[in-house]
Amino acid sequence: MFTKTETETFVYDTYIRTTAQKLWQALTSGDFSEKYWMGFRVEIEQRAGGRIYFHPPKGQETAFFKKEGGQVLVCEPNKKLVYEFAICMDTPEMAAKRESPSRVTYELTPMGDMVRLRLVHENLLSEDTVQDPNTMKGINNGWPAILSSLKSLLETGQAIALTRPSKD
Repeated sequence: MFTKTETETFVYDTYIRTTAQKLWQALTSGDFSEKYWMGFRVEIEQRAGGRIYFHPPKGQETAFFKKEGGQVLVCEPNKKLVYEFAICMDTPEMAAKRESPSRVTYELTPMGDMVRLRLVHENLLSEDTVQDPNTMKGINNGWPAILSSLKSLLETGQAIALTRPSKD
């Protein structure tokens, strides 16, 4: 008997006073991502079928983080980016439950002098979220922190100083 693991979806919208072109560059540039994504350098081959790479901050490389983070599924510059999210190694218990990688979608919608950035993170296990709101652990706590830092950087020139939570 085959049972499908129930999955969850996390959706987060933020409105950023910038252009779709500048936001796209911020989302897809390794140099830029290091400034707002807790020191991670995110490199994206901007084409469907391309790869996405997550490079931890220098000195924080561990077996917990995968260098190759997944495949780009959709790439529509300045509009939409969809990729597999496989930045961390699952525990053996989570790996047994996860039927396929989770997916991240960025949708950019210009709205006058700002852009709505909608993040949709799909195919999550309940273990991917953390109910403690006083931590940046878990998809539900990490994404708002990262996107707030991105928003601050684009609007003020300064990212919010974020530190990566420990594995445990």
